[in-house]
Amino acid sequence: MILRHVQIILGPPGTGKTTTLLNIVEASLKRGVQPEKIAYLAFTRKAANEAQERAMVQFGFDADRFPFFRTLHSLAFKRLGLQRDEVMTNMHYRNIGKALGIEFRGIYDEDLGIHIGDGLGDKCSRLESLARVGLRSIDKQYYLSNQMDLTLHAAKQYAESLRIYKKQNGLLDFTDMLEKYTSPLPVEICIIDEAQDLSSLQYRMAIKASAEASEVYIAGDDDQAIFGWAGADVNKFLNLKGDKKILPQSFRIPMKVHQLASDVVKRIKNRYIKPWSPRTEKGNVEYIADEQQVNFKGDESWLCMSRSKYLLNRLKRSVRQQGYAYNYNGKSSLESDETKAITSWEKIRKDQPISMPDAKNLINFFTFKVKLDKRESYNIEHLSLPREAIHRDWMQILKKIAPDEREYLRSCMRNGEKFNSKPRINISTIHQSKGGEADNVVLLTDMGRLSWESLGKDEENRVWYVALTRAKQNLYLVRPRGLKFFSI
Repeated sequence: MILRHVQIILGPPGTGKTTTLLNIVEASLKRGVQPEKIAYLAFTRKAANEAQERAMVQFGFDADRFPFFRTLHSLAFKRLGLQRDEVMTNMHYRNIGKALGIEFRGIYDEDLGIHIGDGLGDKCSRLESLARVGLRSIDKQYYLSNQMDLTLHAAKQYAESLRIYKKQNGLLDFTDMLEKYTSPLPVEICIIDEAQDLSSLQYRMAIKASAEASEVYIAGDDDQAIFGWAGADVNKFLNLKGDKKILPQSFRIPMKVHQLASDVVKRIKNRYIKPWSPRTEKGNVEYIADEQQVNFKGDESWLCMSRSKYLLNRLKRSVRQQGYAYNYNGKSSLESDETKAITSWEKIRKDQPISMPDAKNLINFFTFKVKLDKRESYNIEHLSLPREAIHRDWMQILKKIAPDEREYLRSCMRNGEKFNSKPRINISTIHQSKGGEADNVVLLTDMGRLSWESLGKDEENRVWYVALTRAKQNLYLVRPRGLKFFSI
């Protein structure tokens, strides 16, 4: 029988949870534990990759010395000996949808383990996945989900079709991997990060994986558990047995933001009480009437958030009007066919050759047709343009760039924005922002209908707590335009 030490590490926002966990790794290595005997299991790829990269830099080992720094899905995939062509993809789901006459409009989120989208196929798949990760029947999940635009018959028909399709094609989905996992890891130390976001099925797998570890560290923050809609079971985290350690000092949150966040967190009824202190800097909280009042000029980082995706258009519009680059859905606003065409044209003007893909993209923005000969590279003579055209700027040549996009790109260039630089402004929903931080945070307080219907519930209060605690210095709260809003 293994004598186990289990410690639950509660990490409020910005208190250095990842650093604390890597300190455990460091202490283990110093006392002779081999890297291969340490597991670091996380909910998201971002957290697992960050831990592995920081460990490699900090301790000087290659990635293959940390074979168990993984997400739970990745660990199951590896331990089951699977190949990529044995796993369900979006194409397979679309095939099922076509056979059933239902549409998949979204994608399968590999971190969450569910389909994101509003098509009937997405909804059927989501309900089927939630039932399995919650260790409950389709019937029970259907009544828990209260999915008014989906019948129980349709959900069951989809689940049976999925089962048959996988069997006939020798495929597994991500939930199958978690269900089939049985083997304990050959490790001495097992760290489980982001534990507040795990589902019941993931907890079951984590217990199996850590069965032979003499030390188990489970880290998370129940106040930041905002993925209940995706199957996370915060009650499992709240009911964990073990020594509890609270990280008491935030290295992110200033005093005024801390005060506001503390007022919101008190609205959460089912939680661990976790006293923690802010930085000594006061910071700033400002209520503004409109997001247009925000000035994005400067070098500081920005995170602009809303509760619902459709509200993000307001934030994008505000940033674009000022002429700054931004990240949205993981992509820079200056990473586009238009900017590639501008870059290609500037190369042409400097007598630098461009590749065939770049040439094809470039001529899409000409107002005349060009037939490209097949060659390795292209210059102005190959684009049906006279030599003197090199004296014309991109606005005179690339006239098929839409007027609003042209003006936005001109503004960005006047502001010195570089097409290949990482934007310092991020625009996202609150859920997408989890784990992030910025010098300045802009938060719309308006709410959509579905989130409004959850107003007052613990998870909704947690969502707004997460939003407030992304700010390192300045927090701008945009007053609501409508009657549905979160009161801060």
